[in-house]
Amino acid sequence: MSNLLDSNHIVHFFLDLYRRQIGLPEADPRLMSARALDPLNARETTYELKVRYNQRDSSRRMSLCRLGDDVDSKSVCYKVIYDDLLVLKIPPEPVIDFDQYLESIQLERRMADRLSPGVPCVGPSLAAIAKKIPELQDEAHPAGAMNETNIARHLRHTPSLQKYFKIGGSFVLFMSLSRHLFFDQVISRMHRQESRVKDAISGSLHTMGDILAFEGTFGRDRGDLFFSFADLQESYLRSMDQLLQQHGREIIEIPDHRKKQWMFDQLAEKEIIHERHPLPDTFINDQKRTAKIVFSQHKKTVTQFVNLIKSDIRKTSEHRNRNIASGIITNIVKLLMHLKEKNAAIRDLKPDNMFLVGQSDNPDIFLTSADQYALGLIDLETAINFRETEPPEQPILAGTPFYATPSHIFENRILEQVFRDAPRTLYLQDWFAAVGIIYNVVTGGTLFKKTGQLLPEVVRVRSRAISLGDPLQGVLKNVSWVFWRTACAEFNACMAADRSMFKCIPLALGSLEKGMLLEETAVCEGFLVDQIKICVLNQEIFKEDKTRRNLFEAGVEKIAAILKRWRMGKDVPDTTPEMRSEIVSFLGCLVHLKKCQLKIRQLRPILQEEGPPMTAQHLIFLLFRLVFFFMYRPQWSDREHPESF
Repeated sequence: MSNLLDSNHIVHFFLDLYRRQIGLPEADPRLMSARALDPLNARETTYELKVRYNQRDSSRRMSLCRLGDDVDSKSVCYKVIYDDLLVLKIPPEPVIDFDQYLESIQLERRMADRLSPGVPCVGPSLAAIAKKIPELQDEAHPAGAMNETNIARHLRHTPSLQKYFKIGGSFVLFMSLSRHLFFDQVISRMHRQESRVKDAISGSLHTMGDILAFEGTFGRDRGDLFFSFADLQESYLRSMDQLLQQHGREIIEIPDHRKKQWMFDQLAEKEIIHERHPLPDTFINDQKRTAKIVFSQHKKTVTQFVNLIKSDIRKTSEHRNRNIASGIITNIVKLLMHLKEKNAAIRDLKPDNMFLVGQSDNPDIFLTSADQYALGLIDLETAINFRETEPPEQPILAGTPFYATPSHIFENRILEQVFRDAPRTLYLQDWFAAVGIIYNVVTGGTLFKKTGQLLPEVVRVRSRAISLGDPLQGVLKNVSWVFWRTACAEFNACMAADRSMFKCIPLALGSLEKGMLLEETAVCEGFLVDQIKICVLNQEIFKEDKTRRNLFEAGVEKIAAILKRWRMGKDVPDTTPEMRSEIVSFLGCLVHLKKCQLKIRQLRPILQEEGPPMTAQHLIFLLFRLVFFFMYRPQWSDREHPESF
């Protein structure tokens, strides 16, 4: 169904809703229209809905944004702003039975109830859209005063009203986020540098016209720019006055401060508003051409001014973003802790599925302190309570590229056979997603771009193995090498480039959050010790107990030195090429495991109360390695290990 249902269906659903709200009794294409106001905006499109009724045109706007990517087994979500913020979820297969529709609503609401009160959740509801439907707003059944049970009863009694909950013939899940701030809105606001620069340039009229205001904003050592910019303004005013005269207008008709504002708007590449002083199109075209000439004549001054604005915005943004990022990342750790306490894994954690619940209606107030808000979740379709049943209930095999691992698309029984701990695998899926989310919060970018592109191929490999009857355990192990090699390379490259940004973000984690991370670190260390034991005991080359004990206890440097000698064939016993290859493979596996153990051990002090202050850099490395060290085993492949420490 998601492939058949596109944004046009949704737009026309709301156009028809607007038609009913206006009072037009029947849908008439001649009296109804919808057009995209910014069709080139790939992320979020604003539409104008227009309805003509009783000889009167009425119009309003709505915006529509696709959330996430196509996943065959998963619903497709859209964000809609129509009066308030809604999320629409379209099932992968059409739902035409009302009872099935109600059950799908209840399924997510039950998971939301399990996560409450530690994790705020917004689940689908009938009321989210019912309150907007005029046919449900009669005196006997005001939707705003009806609970879910009453709305459902009313829809059963009057089945004809059920069509208002369908798009394209299928029931759609509606979620209302009217009281909350969407997570990706916060990220966009943090990193929309270009729009801030344009706004700052456009709003510089007073600053660039008063030496005291200029020095108060930019400092006293930039006086030369102030005076050269004054020359630019004079040149621009003379050119505009000449242009007005050429078009038969009086110079004094438009005040100088308004003409100067034209200049700042043009420097910011914004459209000039001529509503107060209407001017012909010929003047506007000449104005643009003349401004370009003036700006080119003062190119050095224009460049210095724009660079000064950019530098000032960057400094202000960096300081502000550090504080906001610190709070969000702290709350991400709290979210992971609450989910683990509830024995729950969301399995599709990403910015599109998250929102902020603040103690104020003004995000600029509550975003400054992590304690003033919490992170909430929507779209719990893939979530699972992994301790409720034994074995855990099988969730939907799905995940969003950039935030998912190969384990997302293999059944629990395969996870148990491969990892020997299906529950831990499930909640560490959320921890991997958290790594990508934290990177997005700090940089505004996507961390696992190349890695995410591998997931569709993993799905194809799995499907092919099923058709051939090949064991899926081997498939998961094989694809894991490719996945984690790419993920490690991408993670290390991105963190090397952005390390300074992460180092500057301190985190104020509480004792509970640190305790959880410390516990996971201890579990990981114990797991690696067990892996080292298995690696040493399972090999048949070095059989003496003393030798095996020495291999188990030896440090990384010693094993690495032995490995180097065997690779070079220097100062080692004569043996066959096959035996030498086997020894090199074993020692390589052992070195990798010991390096993993060392990396985890090095991060432990920051989690202790008396340890050094924890930063976003410490946390993202810790989370990534906790997941990677568990989800990839070096003994699965003789190939070079995914991460080169």
